[in-house]
Amino acid sequence: MGLLSFVHLFGVEKAALAVAFGVMALRDPGITANGRRLAKGAILAGIAYLLTLAAVFLYHMPALNSLAHKLAN
Repeated sequence: MGLLSFVHLFGVEKAALAVAFGVMALRDPGITANGRRLAKGAILAGIAYLLTLAAVFLYHMPALNSLAHKLAN
């Protein structure tokens, strides 16, 4: 987990880990009510971040394609 702090992919890796750890926590039979609430919050926040980033990326796709063509020349 500490090594991932040096990887910067717009936070995608951290959001994916939040979802993964939230799911793992929900599968734990000894989870408390507060822990279940926090795990669900982590899953929702991670998914919301991933969806927002995907929407922003898709919105700016034409500009990114134009930039890629300019850089290729």
